[in-house]
Amino acid sequence: MRDYVITSERIITTKGVIAGAIAVEKGKIAAIGDIEKEYKHLPVHHCQSTDLIMPGFIDIHIHGSNGCDVMDAKVDALDVIAQALKKQGVLGFLATTMTQSEDAIFNALQAVAQYQTVTNSTKDAAKILGVHLEGPFISPDKIGAQNPDYLQRFSLEKLERWQYAAKGQIRKLTLAPEIEGAESLTSWCKNNQVIASIGHTNCTAKQAKNAIDQGCLQATHLFNAMSGIDHRHPGAAMALLMAKDVAVELIVDGVHLADDTVRMVYEIKGADHIILITDAISAQGVGEGVFELGGQKVLVKGNQARLENGVLAGSVLTMNKALATMLKFSACSLPELVKMTSTNAAKSLGLAHKMGDIQVGMDAGFVVLDHTFQIKQKLQN
Repeated sequence: MRDYVITSERIITTKGVIAGAIAVEKGKIAAIGDIEKEYKHLPVHHCQSTDLIMPGFIDIHIHGSNGCDVMDAKVDALDVIAQALKKQGVLGFLATTMTQSEDAIFNALQAVAQYQTVTNSTKDAAKILGVHLEGPFISPDKIGAQNPDYLQRFSLEKLERWQYAAKGQIRKLTLAPEIEGAESLTSWCKNNQVIASIGHTNCTAKQAKNAIDQGCLQATHLFNAMSGIDHRHPGAAMALLMAKDVAVELIVDGVHLADDTVRMVYEIKGADHIILITDAISAQGVGEGVFELGGQKVLVKGNQARLENGVLAGSVLTMNKALATMLKFSACSLPELVKMTSTNAAKSLGLAHKMGDIQVGMDAGFVVLDHTFQIKQKLQN
């Protein structure tokens, strides 16, 4: 584990922009500021004057990258994804599953557990921070790109079997409040320190509010695959926007949400309750072509991924592009971008003491961006 110092005129933290240096010792941030003399015995990385240092990104909703998918249920595939994300400045992520058969989900979860224990997995890779179970307990009316053939009824035994396969690493679960057993499902999440997230739902605002009162604390890709805002029949999106303590995922790629919609969410929720995600599929970083998601064919052209029926099927977005687009659409500040790309996700996972910001005592994991938000360096112990 190497020690080093990195210097920049723009170190971006949640508290502001700092000019100076960061000292890293034994994988932790040892000091920040005018500290070069004190740590002159360490090798120094000098950033250009226009570069930014930010905490490594945390993506809590991503299915795949570089030709591989979490549902491949293979340790090697997870390693490919983790390596690809590290190159994109991602420090950690939730391996996100799809609505597939009970056994297919079991196998995917088991592969994640195996990946975490194998000794030969690549060190220079983003960390899997757990699993996001997206489906199969969702609404057929807002199926999105999930596979309707594999929608399943909630059962405690099934969920416990999956959590056993994952060795307790299911950290987030997307559910529709209107399905049978939703209340019991939310209670299970609450009792097992799993984030219950409302998504793929056609529920009313009242049903969503009840689910929030019961313990649902997040929204899965707000507006996408959910009942929206109607002046007479408000849906889930209305309730999620109005709930002060609910964090909302946003896919900010210029496709899933209009720029005015992004701006509205920013104005209502504020940077403290927005989590930027990619919802990326295996096509991320590969280019155009034909891919698969949840057993369905996906056509990728330009920056859009769609099923054959035209429905959006995840994205090919990267976190640095999401950051740049969020800045363009909302005119937010750089410290607010840190919150939306890292801090809020870390808090939701109970990891705010370790990652999600640049503060003394935290794990060292940074991304260096140029003035156009292109990735220049990834520094992590």
